Amino acid sequence: MIKLSIRQLLAIRELASARSFTVAASNLHTTQSNLSMTIREAEAIVGLRLFDRTTKFVIPTAAGQSFADSVSRLLDDLDSHIANLQALGDLANGTVSIGVTPLLGSTLLAKVIARFNELYPGIAIRIEDASTHTLVSLLTRREIDLAIGTFEGRAAEIEMHPLFDDRLVALSHPSVGLKKKVKWAELLDKKIVGIDKDSSVGKMIEHAFWDAAKRVVRPTLASHHWLTVMALTSSVKGICIVPSYACISGFTSNLVRSELIEPSMSRTISIASIKGRSRSPAADAFMRTLTHIIENQN
Repeated sequence: MIKLSIRQLLAIRELASARSFTVAASNLHTTQSNLSMTIREAEAIVGLRLFDRTTKFVIPTAAGQSFADSVSRLLDDLDSHIANLQALGDLANGTVSIGVTPLLGSTLLAKVIARFNELYPGIAIRIEDASTHTLVSLLTRREIDLAIGTFEGRAAEIEMHPLFDDRLVALSHPSVGLKKKVKWAELLDKKIVGIDKDSSVGKMIEHAFWDAAKRVVRPTLASHHWLTVMALTSSVKGICIVPSYACISGFTSNLVRSELIEPSMSRTISIASIKGRSRSPAADAFMRTLTHIIENQN
């Protein structure tokens, strides 16, 4: 591999353009003797004369002019790539990919994304809505930058940054008449609309009913999707048990919120990234925006 330095390439481009050692040296903020030595070193490396010199003028050879034109394009491309890197660091452009569970995506994250877009309009945001298990897979395969959800006991390479503790609450149709605080045991004879039991919240609900009444409680209706659960709760005039951040959704506007006690159930919502892997400036900016909004809400 022929190894020409950036200094030598700049000297070739400038001298071919100026056709004067005096002018080129001045433009490069060096001396004529240093510039002359740099050109001779470059010619020795390529094994070809690049400039014809006399006491009165300097002019590129045919090969030298062709090479200088190529060098000029190369340096322009390099300047452009460096400018793009600086723009990424300055958050003027770039892309950040966020994985999130569907309910979080339609509630809390919507506000965060709106604010992030206001702050950094040049950064494109890509959202992956998926289950926690799928998010972990996407993260470990480097297909997303960050994931938001509950990740306790997940892959060892995942690094978690806790955001907030989220309680489970009950949402009910007004006709049910639930109190502001309600015990799990008081829900046993109610019409319950549930999330699929294989979800993390579904498992928590099953355990809570067992702790409260030592029995397995099956929902009257069940769905894989939270928005469907809340819509059905309103339609059938029943009760659903949801993460508290679900109450941000417009689907809960006609439902009554009740705090669940005996037991009180909560889980930690975290933002996860790959342990030991440097995050992009855009990903770091998104984490800061998310953390700031959550701290101000709490």
